[in-house]
Amino acid sequence: MHPSATSERLSQRTKVATLIFVLCCLLSSARLLIETPRAASPRGDDIARRSDQRFAALKTELPQRGVVGYVGETGNLAVGDYYLTQYALAPLVVEQSSNHAIVVGNFPSGVASGLPANLQLTRDFGDGVLLFSNKDAR
Repeated sequence: MHPSATSERLSQRTKVATLIFVLCCLLSSARLLIETPRAASPRGDDIARRSDQRFAALKTELPQRGVVGYVGETGNLAVGDYYLTQYALAPLVVEQSSNHAIVVGNFPSGVASGLPANLQLTRDFGDGVLLFSNKDAR
């Protein structure tokens, strides 16, 4: 065989192998794009939207600005419930304390247990959303 023919054949094989490699990479990337969930409706937005709906009636009963107290469930999801309450009631400041004249109750499971004795239920908005008044607060 002629040396230039061998070199030409190797060069062709290298080009074909490179082309196949690039096509496989593109197919892999295309699969990722197709299988990735749409960014238009992330799960986090759905949770925030539902939280806004849960607290919509309560928000109309609260002052537009200021600080209110907060009581809620305990457990693994309690911190997330508290943050969702803050988000839904913004710009109102929600402090995780019952030492305020107005206290918001958030009990998604529907069981409001272990409440401080100084809290008096003012209104039940349903779906675990409660409004309390603090008898001891000024």
